[in-house]
Order: sequence, then structure tokens, then C-alpha cells
Amino acid sequence: MRYQYLLIDNDNTLMDFNAAEAKALIDVLTAHNLPTDDATVHRYHEINDALWKALERGETTQPKLKVERFRQLLAVLDRHDVDASVIAAEYAAGLGNHADLLPGAEEFMHAVHGKMKIALVSNGVSAIQRSRLAKCPLTPLFDAIVISEEVGVAKPDPKLLHVAMEMLGCTDKSQAVMMGDSLSADIPAAVNAGVDSIFFSLKGKTSDAATYTVFSHQEALKILTEE
Repeated sequence: MRYQYLLIDNDNTLMDFNAAEAKALIDVLTAHNLPTDDATVHRYHEINDALWKALERGETTQPKLKVERFRQLLAVLDRHDVDASVIAAEYAAGLGNHADLLPGAEEFMHAVHGKMKIALVSNGVSAIQRSRLAKCPLTPLFDAIVISEEVGVAKPDPKLLHVAMEMLGCTDKSQAVMMGDSLSADIPAAVNAGVDSIFFSLKGKTSDAATYTVFSHQEALKILTEE
């Protein structure tokens, strides 16, 4: 095996976060008689993406982000009769009910399990991730689970990777590799931590910053199992 330790992202690397998010968002908008048209959903994504980028830059916190994204959306919709903190809590609960896996993720995890130690390293909200992981068949395959809200920093801060490597017993960074789909969180975190990286590209992008770019779990498996 080329590596002994796999640090792996969750959302859109193993779990299909886009599918889970779409279901939870429509459910909560419908429950509060808010529009569910494409324009509203698109505006939510713009707000949410901007806040997650701000989190990665250290400009906000996850507790603030969870409510602020809905506060901004409600302001755009001119719906001041809805409490953003209430809708945020309901959305989180709904999102935690969905643990959809990307095609190939389960086969990939079973193929590497037992051959290397595996740590899940996620920027997700703790309550949501823990709820989803409780429903996920992959959870028993992890040797460690590191969630940003529980550590107090988010990728690209290398601390999450350092914590994961410590939990796995990794003392040689050359034996570890970080795999994830984010060019603003996962790959910079690996660079900052001094470990190799696998950019899991869902949209055909490549990255000069990553050690490898793959477009499927099977390609990633080939890299990991090469001697």
C-alpha cells in the first residue's frame, strides 16, 4: 500500500450531500409556506456557499452560520414572520435524517477497510453529521471521526488533520493522504498539514495543488492500493 492512513471528507466524497440538502431544504420551506421555486433554492445556495467560504476564512462560526443563512434568505423573501433560528433547527433535524451515499462509495470503503486506518474528517455541523453517521452503513469502517465543530476549527485549518492523524497513531505524515472534493477546504488543509492529497472531482475539474485528481472512487482505490 502506498499509504497507511486515509483521511477522508464526508459530504460529496462519501455521502451525497446535494441530495440530502435538496430534500431537507424543500421540506422546511414547504412547512413554513415559503416558496420552493428554483430562484429561491438558488438564492439559498448562494447565501450558504458564501457563508461557508467565510467560515473557511475564519470570518464566522458554525453556530452563527446555521442561523444566518436562513436569516438572510428570509430577508430576501421579506418573510419577517418566520423565526430564522426555528427554521434552522428544523432544517438541521431534517438534514440529519438523510445519509444518501454516492455511487461507489460503499464499495470503495470496504475495499480499503482493513488495509489502512481511516479517519473521517468533516467540516460539517456536529449534530447533523452525527445523526447521519448513525444511519450510515460506513460508520463502523472508520477508525476515527473528526468533526470541525467539535474541534473548534474548520478545514483548511490543518488542525483537523493533525487531530485525525494523532487519533490514528500516525507519526509519519508521508504515510497519510487526505481525500476530498473541496478545493477551498480539503486540498488546502492537506497542503497546510504537509500531507499528500487526492482531489475527488465530481465536476471534471483538476487541481495543480492536489497530489492526485480522480473522477471516481475506483480511480482513488487504484492510487491507494498501488505499491
